[in-house]
Amino acid sequence: MPRPRLPLYLKILLWFGVNLLVLALLLVGFLSMQFRMSLDWMLSGEAGERIAAIGDILTDELSRLPEQEWPAALKRYEAQHGVAFALFGSNGAQVMGTEVQVPPGVVPKLIDRRSPGDHPPPRRPPSGTTRKRPTDAPPKPRFLLRAGDPAHYWAGIHLDLTQQSGNRPLTLLMVSNTITGGGLFFDLWPWYGLAAAALLVSALVWMPFVRGITGFIGRLNHAAGRIAQGNFGERVTRSRNDELGELSSSVNAMAAQLGEYVAEQRRITADVAHELCSPIARMQMALGVVEQRSTPEQAGYLQKLDSELQHMARLVEEVLAFSKAETLPDRETAEDIGLHDLIVAVIAREAPDANVQLHVPAELQLHSLHGALDRAIGNVLRNAVRYASEFGPVHIFAEQQDGITRIRIADQGPGVPPDALSRLFEPFYRPESARRRTTGGSGLGLAITKRCIEACRGTVTARLRQPAGLEIEMCIPSV
Repeated sequence: MPRPRLPLYLKILLWFGVNLLVLALLLVGFLSMQFRMSLDWMLSGEAGERIAAIGDILTDELSRLPEQEWPAALKRYEAQHGVAFALFGSNGAQVMGTEVQVPPGVVPKLIDRRSPGDHPPPRRPPSGTTRKRPTDAPPKPRFLLRAGDPAHYWAGIHLDLTQQSGNRPLTLLMVSNTITGGGLFFDLWPWYGLAAAALLVSALVWMPFVRGITGFIGRLNHAAGRIAQGNFGERVTRSRNDELGELSSSVNAMAAQLGEYVAEQRRITADVAHELCSPIARMQMALGVVEQRSTPEQAGYLQKLDSELQHMARLVEEVLAFSKAETLPDRETAEDIGLHDLIVAVIAREAPDANVQLHVPAELQLHSLHGALDRAIGNVLRNAVRYASEFGPVHIFAEQQDGITRIRIADQGPGVPPDALSRLFEPFYRPESARRRTTGGSGLGLAITKRCIEACRGTVTARLRQPAGLEIEMCIPSV
């Protein structure tokens, strides 16, 4: 099973996410250690303010209610905040509220150790008003700790309830099984917002850097693919002063050297083929003279020699055609072509006696290079008839869609090995089954087809048919 492909941009972002996750885990571990050691540091922040505020509100409300209504008020606050509320006396004994089992470590915190002079004077607020703690008043004693087994979080604040009988010191205890305490002890939402903002800002900071790298690599990959297809004039604009910029320079230098090497090879091939034409022609003329003066015993040898000369002449002709195919756009002008009539003429020339079935609309037209298209279709049809005509009819299909003309030539022969499909259009390549002298050609027919179709600004591909056969598809712009 092939591994899923992940873009480099996504890999960098994932790695960045892992980095943030590790930092978050370290932060959580640090905070967890702090929570286990002591939570008093939280009282100097918003948690302390919230505990003080709930203490002031509850003190004011309970001061206005008769004592028998206090449990209902505590239940209402429990439902509102999602934590247990209980009141303890100054001696550490529970007075009312949800019954809780106080761990030994919490009991000393419940005892109000303030002296009577530390309590405010017994004064009941006027009816209809809310008592507020003066801004210059010292904060009431508070605590927040983690204790018990299983561990719970215990928060408390000493209250001063003013009643008719005087000032009554009590301790409000709030119990939760989580550090958040329903948002009363610790509010996670600001931390979530901070984490999201940090992630967003980090992504925005990283994005230009990552996009610059991945974008440049994408352009480099595109250029390398074009060079691999034989477009040696492709170049990558060097816009970076780092290793990627040096890599682009190396790719450009490689493309230039490959272009020069391939051009030189093509020139040598064309020159050699051209030079071979004259001696082959002279040999054929000399052979004709010898045949006129030969004896019957020599006739068989001369026929074999003539066959070899003809094969050599065809090979040289194919090499010349392959060399000239590269300059087709400079030597031909695009014209309107009736594809049905063109293919009918190709069939009459290349396979007059073969079983070829044509499936091309009579009205199908395109604007392209007539000679190049004629040569390309002829080469493919010749191959199909040579290798597969004995297995059934050869079919030629054509259609137009989205401004593209698709021509498919399909046979029912043995096809080629799957690993040979990608090499069929290479010069001089022939599958093992096509290497026999009696059936195999020069290996240039499909290579010429590829150059002709590319001259028409199109592409050509090969694929195997099921259950048997080979199909060549040529896609050409219609205009």
